[in-house]
Amino acid sequence: MKIAVVGLGWWGTQIIACLSKSARFKILYGVDPNPTAEAAALAMKAQIKITADLAEVLNDPAVEGVVLATPHAMHEEQIIVSVGAGKNVFCEKPLTMTVRGAERVVGACGKAGKVLGIGHERRWEPGFEELRGLIKSGALGRILHMDANVSHDLFTRLDASNWRLDPTHAPAGMMTAVGIHLTDLFIDFVGPAREVRAQTARMVFQPPAEDFICASFEFKSGTRATLTSLSATPFYGRFTVFGDEGWVELVHEANVDKYKPTILTHQGGGTRRTVVHDAIDTVTLNFEAWADAVAGGVPYRFTGDQLIENIRLFEAIVKSSRQGGAAITL
Repeated sequence: MKIAVVGLGWWGTQIIACLSKSARFKILYGVDPNPTAEAAALAMKAQIKITADLAEVLNDPAVEGVVLATPHAMHEEQIIVSVGAGKNVFCEKPLTMTVRGAERVVGACGKAGKVLGIGHERRWEPGFEELRGLIKSGALGRILHMDANVSHDLFTRLDASNWRLDPTHAPAGMMTAVGIHLTDLFIDFVGPAREVRAQTARMVFQPPAEDFICASFEFKSGTRATLTSLSATPFYGRFTVFGDEGWVELVHEANVDKYKPTILTHQGGGTRRTVVHDAIDTVTLNFEAWADAVAGGVPYRFTGDQLIENIRLFEAIVKSSRQGGAAITL
């Protein structure tokens, strides 16, 4: 599949590095008005043309797909113009900043018959694959509660002007960085939410950046959940699901790009077992699943409804956090 990668910052460079090793992709363009030196060097090595003009890419009939790794508030319009030019789109999370925007882009892709990929690669992690199987098989019984905390201090090293600290692109602390992955998993496991309460605060970062997001949820299934992501503490990753017949805890040793193992503990039926899952390249697996769907193979793992529901929940979290933790009904 011939593609262009739009946005050549840290994550855009990671995408090029991953996809350059996959036989499924040929990267024709990198698009950025100010690419990093690392991205420029990588593009030169891989014979990728760098341009500042997205229109140049969209006007090239050789380009089959556009990958967006751009500031979040730009996603909606970039998806619309890319699909309008006849391209399939893979967009990094969050898909859009509002549920209205999510409905718009999902509708546009559906109408054009294009596949919309999303950068929620955590669904492909072996630990989450096993957990999903246990939930869907009924091995944990009725799902009562989910509790997740993914935190890191990488953003403490960013310049205060970085867009990842700007509430225009990244409201509610690390919600757009890591929290949006966790809500995607919540929705995949138990369906859409009914109500959310969320709070943020500043203790380390200077305004307008926020230190953390804490949120509690009630889902339409009756399941409850809590989510916490801190922006100023060394890496911590845990995801626990409690059912009336068992529970599962996943403990992650490092961020996804560090390729560290995950420890899964399952308590149920009077026994406890522990499994260590080695890390795999989930980023490339997600892209290849998107390419399979574009080629007419198996359907892509994310439904349009799930993409929209995650942004609906995200928008409610942001609204609640700006209202001091008020309950927001979805």
